[in-house]
Amino acid sequence: MTCDCTDAGRSLWYLKWSEFALSHGHQLLFSTWQFHPGGFNLLDDTSVPAIGLVMTPVTWLFGPVVSFNVISTLIPALTALSMFWFLQRWVRWPPAAFVGGLLYGFSALVIVQLAFGWLNLACLALLPLLVGCLDELFIRQKVRPAPIGVALAVLVAVEFFISTEAVLIVAISAVVGGLLLVGYASLWQQDELRRRFPHAARGLGVALGVVVVLLAYPIWFFMYGHGHLSGTVWSTDIPGGLGNSVGNLWNGVGQWGTISSQYLAGAARAFGGYLGPAVPSPSYLGPGFFLLVVVGVIVWRSDRRLWFFGSLGVITFAFSLRVSGHTWGPWSLLYHRAVFDNVIQSRFDAVFVLCASVMVAIVVDRTRTWASDEFLHRRDEAARSEGSSAGHRVGAAVAVVAMAIVVVPTAIVLAPNLPLKVQGVDVPQWFQLEAPRLPPGQVLATYPFATANTQTAIPWQAITGMPFQMAGGGGPAGTVARAGAEARGFRILAAASLPIGPAPSLSKAHIEAVRQAIRSWGVTMIVVPSDNGLANFQTGRGSDYGRAFFTAVMGTAPMYEDQAWVWNGVQSHLGAYATK
Repeated sequence: MTCDCTDAGRSLWYLKWSEFALSHGHQLLFSTWQFHPGGFNLLDDTSVPAIGLVMTPVTWLFGPVVSFNVISTLIPALTALSMFWFLQRWVRWPPAAFVGGLLYGFSALVIVQLAFGWLNLACLALLPLLVGCLDELFIRQKVRPAPIGVALAVLVAVEFFISTEAVLIVAISAVVGGLLLVGYASLWQQDELRRRFPHAARGLGVALGVVVVLLAYPIWFFMYGHGHLSGTVWSTDIPGGLGNSVGNLWNGVGQWGTISSQYLAGAARAFGGYLGPAVPSPSYLGPGFFLLVVVGVIVWRSDRRLWFFGSLGVITFAFSLRVSGHTWGPWSLLYHRAVFDNVIQSRFDAVFVLCASVMVAIVVDRTRTWASDEFLHRRDEAARSEGSSAGHRVGAAVAVVAMAIVVVPTAIVLAPNLPLKVQGVDVPQWFQLEAPRLPPGQVLATYPFATANTQTAIPWQAITGMPFQMAGGGGPAGTVARAGAEARGFRILAAASLPIGPAPSLSKAHIEAVRQAIRSWGVTMIVVPSDNGLANFQTGRGSDYGRAFFTAVMGTAPMYEDQAWVWNGVQSHLGAYATK
């Protein structure tokens, strides 16, 4: 994998959970296999249940690592094919649609997300289909509105189970696009607006009704269901602080506020993550795009498609800009409001990169047509029929040059990371041999302890088949602010597991706080695997420290088996200890 750790490791866990929940009769959207006994709401995290369900046969047959790699391989191709289908509605020359699909499916937008294991952000295959439905409802109107409305609603529902954030971003962008269309028609095509509006309204009405039926309960569960997270889901985030900088469009290095891709590359070597070279921003378009599109808009300034997608792209990019403190941008109107405060607005790049790909395809298509027609126009009448094929070849050659202007800069920026750098999946021997034989009902506390910053044990649980439940867990629920009554013990365990700053002291108060948390979470076993064969990011402060820490907590030495130190009967031991 790119890494069996951090967010990629958690994505792997979610693929396994979909298969495990189906085969064992558990809830798909709620689990107590992390954060035992309270559990957590999977919709409040990047759980991609739609992808997990589709990949269930692969996960069941071959395991979550294979499933993760298969879907990571398919996502760029499926996204490119989806965009290719959509663009053939707008251009006449298939190679122009091909290059637009290539730019979207194999863009920095997709490849960078895959490097970090963000399946929810990388899988954009549904967005061109959504735009295609809107195109049919508002513009073409060749198909009855009801079937298109149903198709639109189903696509929205599936996207909801890939990324709830993407649904909100697409909805905002669709409103902006609708306003652009209606505003233009109100000024210059009032008759067309009156003629087309009833058709579009019927389709949107059907879509809204079907969406309510399909998503009423999931949305309620997301916002109010068991284990949901209120307020800002990531309690450590500053709303508006992870937006784009303008330079992300053409620089080979990404920058989001104080965080850069160089920083992420350095942090990955210390704490786990993608180990390839520093990646560009997902918003990267490259200088060639701007050259091609600016020239194309000037030359074909009467083409309303270029103006529409250009306007929508500029507006959605403006939404993506960082806003916080004294920095103002359009997103300042929304980022402090409930739900909107959870959007990382740089992810509007899913929309404006789509707009950019459409514009490139249109410019390439028109360039090819113009070059071909110009060649034929310059020939005398007698030679025109003979020169037709030559004219098409000339047009194709000019279009290929135009494609290269856009594709080459992106290829150069992505080249250091193609193919993506991968690393072996390391699971401690105890988890491979002993965990699958555990009796039902075991609840483990591992070292490193599972938190949002130390997610090492999460893929161990998934890869070995979910044979135990786990105290602690990853994602936004794995922060001290979400630990509830046991926040103090959680904080100490988190500090003991993350090798940043001094280790927590083993004072009587600290030991008792950890004991109380372990009792409250129903932990039955504590496992500290040996460092042997593990990467640095999988060992916390080292197994010697972990063994000493839990020996102090338990007041007794562990048993050593299969390269791990294990404490059994934790609840009975701590119960007896508490009565002394």
